[in-house]
Amino acid sequence: MAELEWESRPERASLRRAIRHQLRRFDPTVRVVAETFLAESSPIDLLAVGGEGEMISIRIGNDADIDDAALLTRSLADISWLRPRLADFLKLAAGLGIEPSAEPRAMLFCPRFSPETSAAVENFPSRSIELLTYHCFRQQGQLSVLFESWAPARLQTSDRGMTESPMRTSATPQGHSPLAGASSPSSFRTGLTDADLRSDSPGEIEGARAEEEKTLA
Repeated sequence: MAELEWESRPERASLRRAIRHQLRRFDPTVRVVAETFLAESSPIDLLAVGGEGEMISIRIGNDADIDDAALLTRSLADISWLRPRLADFLKLAAGLGIEPSAEPRAMLFCPRFSPETSAAVENFPSRSIELLTYHCFRQQGQLSVLFESWAPARLQTSDRGMTESPMRTSATPQGHSPLAGASSPSSFRTGLTDADLRSDSPGEIEGARAEEEKTLA
């Protein structure tokens, strides 16, 4: 087997071709139909059609030219830009299998994603924004990539039968909540006791009123 050489910053056109090639193996239902397709104000790296006829914006980021937060913003803009143009795409390319009723989605490829970007994606419906990290290497001089998919914590929780996902348990000791404060006699995190929150009974209210009238007399 030929020796692998890891590539940190490949030329962008080569990176697009490598990701396009590996995407055929990763998800054969995704068919790339255009490269560097101009959207709202910047070109989409790869424009594709998914297995359900949905259009997919594929944005590729690297350490040299763009951060993942900006990539997410552009991907969201792509979805907004594609949505009203689905019927037009269908007329121009009827043979691509575009389904105008299918909601567009986006795939983001980056060497890594920040915790903020990963958390932000959890607010969207499943698969509407898909994050994938990639690693580049050369084999016999040919650039190739390896993909690692990222799954939102809510999906991991659902798949594991309402158990904690590894990404959360690894950072938190088992059985302890990251929001838990110092121990106190109260079951409330505010430190209030049951006596602090107890409502006055009718007898106590009447007694307080009688005491107040006596004081004013």
